[in-house]
Amino acid sequence: MYRSLAAALIVIALTCGSGREPAAQQSTYGDAMRWYEREAAKGSAKAQYFLGLLYERGGGPRTKDLAKAFQWFAKAAAQGYAGAQYKISRAYQFGLGTVSDPEKAVLWYRRAAWQGLPEAQHNLAYMLENAVSTERSPDEAVRWYREAAERGFGPSQFALGSVYMRGMGVERNLAEAWAWLRAAESRQFAGAGEARAALEKEMTPEEMSQARKMAEPRSPR
Repeated sequence: MYRSLAAALIVIALTCGSGREPAAQQSTYGDAMRWYEREAAKGSAKAQYFLGLLYERGGGPRTKDLAKAFQWFAKAAAQGYAGAQYKISRAYQFGLGTVSDPEKAVLWYRRAAWQGLPEAQHNLAYMLENAVSTERSPDEAVRWYREAAERGFGPSQFALGSVYMRGMGVERNLAEAWAWLRAAESRQFAGAGEARAALEKEMTPEEMSQARKMAEPRSPR
């Protein structure tokens, strides 16, 4: 019980804020690592994922090691752990701890996206929109942007607003564009407010009225 609690404290410290652990947690870091390593070796996907996080970020007696992080993420991803699937997608996309392979990035983003992970849905949509190692597919890109946007993911809300503003993969709709940009702005996504204000100059009073009604349920209360 003590070791599992210590491990949880270390992960919380590493995944929130600066990644520097309080002194009380530093003394348990070795126990936490040993607990994760033991559980990961038994095949626990969650332990493999968290062990990957510890190697990815470094700290305590462990230095940052992206290659080892990738190895543990890959083990968890193979078991269907969505967070790990997202991590190896980014690793393949940007060459983090492994050789860059955009095709594999698309493959794993898609698997994590199907599990409902908005970050994966957004990145997959971006790659589909911009033909990054895959055929350009505006329709599918819009679909995944929408999936993530409806989950409240600010970057996808901004992207979907831009999609409707440009008419990329959808019919141009300024009211829809304004509503999604307003949703992104309410989540403090950089540039959303400026884009929304600029868009208003093109809109009719009727479009503005419709946009405000559409935006209300999309913004956090």
